Amino acid sequence: MNNQSYSAKPYGYIPRILLGVLFAISTDIHAAGFALTEKSGSSIGNAFAGAGTAAEDASTILSNPAGLSRIRGTQLVVAGYAIRSSIDFHDHDSRTLIGAGVGDPLLSGGSGGDAGDLAFVPNLYLAADVNDHVKAGLGVHSPFGLKTEYDSRWVGRYEAIKSGLKTININPAVSLQVSDRLSLGFGLNAQYIGAELSNAVDFGSICAMAGVGSCAAPQARDGYLALKGKDWSWGYNLGMLLEPVPGTRLGLAYRSKVAHHLKGDAEFSNVPTELAGLPDLANGAIKADITLPETALISVLHQLNDRWSIMGDVLWTRWSQFNELRVERNDGALLGLTAEHWRNVRRYALGATYLYSDAWKLRFGVAYDESPVPEMFRTPRVPDQNRWVLGLGANFKASASDSLDIGYLHVFLKDASLNLNHPVVPAQPAITQSLAGGYDSDVDVLSLQYTHVF
Repeated sequence: MNNQSYSAKPYGYIPRILLGVLFAISTDIHAAGFALTEKSGSSIGNAFAGAGTAAEDASTILSNPAGLSRIRGTQLVVAGYAIRSSIDFHDHDSRTLIGAGVGDPLLSGGSGGDAGDLAFVPNLYLAADVNDHVKAGLGVHSPFGLKTEYDSRWVGRYEAIKSGLKTININPAVSLQVSDRLSLGFGLNAQYIGAELSNAVDFGSICAMAGVGSCAAPQARDGYLALKGKDWSWGYNLGMLLEPVPGTRLGLAYRSKVAHHLKGDAEFSNVPTELAGLPDLANGAIKADITLPETALISVLHQLNDRWSIMGDVLWTRWSQFNELRVERNDGALLGLTAEHWRNVRRYALGATYLYSDAWKLRFGVAYDESPVPEMFRTPRVPDQNRWVLGLGANFKASASDSLDIGYLHVFLKDASLNLNHPVVPAQPAITQSLAGGYDSDVDVLSLQYTHVF
């Protein structure tokens, strides 16, 4: 890893290399960093363009709670998203570097296979009238997460094997219709986060460098480290929906950061008997802080005529708060300090909706999503890069009270390079491990949403 901080103890560097990546979780390569944008099955066909102004159903709770004012009666929305990511690594002679690099041994292992996975993300929303001017609602969704898993013997196994992150966000909200043209919204968010990751440990090299000959077999005495952590925390979201002239709507929305203080456990396995009992290799409780970023959205929708509407938005995400990652044992001992230096990013989206008939709507959209991960800090856990998103969708109104939305997204990611160098032993900076290569990735998302009005 880059810019690591290590102890001078003989084995103190072990957890700093391997535990310091805690909660630098694998990216959901559909959205910036490891964010999920799957919030609304009715917006996916527009590539989520205009999500802060469309307010077609109760899913507006998440994008802009002020949009609840446009929902009439009591409404239930249930949606699900199948997300299939493909993440392929191509090795470029990753090595254990010794001295000047002449004759350095290659890191053993394959390319890791397809590190992507098939994930299912559900949403649930409910909206109801309080009175003629006040609407209340509840949304449940997953704002961050996904999973990647490499083959256990791949060339980058000492950096990452399995990475998983899941979140559940419970978002009660209320909107106030101030006038025929202006509505305001407010919501609270109770958020759960759970994380799990694993990687291999090159105990053979550790023994060799420590002079323990009986277990000195570099890259042949691998062990494993599994980390788990979880937390509940809270945040809030605000929104405004304005219709300055008939047929044109402007939406502004803000979602706060959520600061998590995760607690969990570290577990080593296959530790050679010669290294057993070392405090740095002890299983036990760990903790880490991570702040999931705030967002600000500006969204516009214009009704061109009775058939066509167009929409667009810009979403800003403050990933720059993810500046460093500190992992500690419960007694305060530092296990890892990793520089991240992520940057703030924007997502730009344009879309259109066509009313084909009283029963059918067709949706189209395109978006460009910036990555917050600087190239020099890219890792196998977050092989993130800028991406283009294309969306298609349709709405079928089956009856006065029931409708179905189906949507599809394809995400085109720019190829991402990887070039990691870190010391194997801090006291011998000439001996390092170099993981070099590139990623080819893309994502497909299929959604289905059912809406019922009571």
